[in-house]
Amino acid sequence: MHTLQSSLSSSMRSSQTFACSEQSAGGSGFKPVVAQCSLIIRPSSSSSFSIPSVGYNALASKVPQPLRMKAAGSGVVAMATDAAAAGYAAALADLAKSKNVLEAVNSDIDKLSSFLKTQELCNFLINPVIIDEKKKSILKTLADDAKFQEYTLNFLYLLVDKKRINLIQDIITEFEEIYDRLTDTQVATVTSAVKIENSQLALIAKKVRSLTAAKNVRLKNVIDPTLIAGFIVKYGKDGSCFIDLSVKGQLERIAAQMDFSEKVGSF
Repeated sequence: MHTLQSSLSSSMRSSQTFACSEQSAGGSGFKPVVAQCSLIIRPSSSSSFSIPSVGYNALASKVPQPLRMKAAGSGVVAMATDAAAAGYAAALADLAKSKNVLEAVNSDIDKLSSFLKTQELCNFLINPVIIDEKKKSILKTLADDAKFQEYTLNFLYLLVDKKRINLIQDIITEFEEIYDRLTDTQVATVTSAVKIENSQLALIAKKVRSLTAAKNVRLKNVIDPTLIAGFIVKYGKDGSCFIDLSVKGQLERIAAQMDFSEKVGSF
């Protein structure tokens, strides 16, 4: 079994030759930065492959059309990007729900989000120099190894065809929010000094569910050593609700009380 780094590096080398020849006229070379990669998958046996038909046309009919805007300010561009990401995410969620594979596709998106933490993979997919076939080949390899639904793989192919693969991170974020709404899932962030055991997380999830009346609860455990011990739970819209059971929080409350007492005593 070869590493993804080996597969990507091979594709990058063939693309770098093209990039250098394009840049040579201007007298500057092209030196893409390649990060280390620990993700292990099997490379495709052949660079040629056929795109499955499952859901491709249905997805293509649902995705938003390119926005035509006269203004070119950064604010307008950001709004257009957000709208495009939301549109693509909604198209995938809508198709997955209609085909009764929403849970499976959501699992694929979770895996994809983890894979994209490998910076080299991100750089490869968004690199405009690399041809679409090579990007699809890497995505096919990744999908086969992770056992993605064909709907998910076709969606990734569609992003490549539409030159929207650069929005993949934003699309994942939008899809997660749509999935949470469709399944009545409350997302809560548990910040702790050390990693919390699954049994403790289960109890926290149960408490959050009782507080929010949500059907499901999804927890994200974030480590922050400055808390000393204990944890903080944030939930609700934009984390507006929270439970602070950290030692740091207790010390800050004690300090605030002492400061208040001193001020009262001075009068």
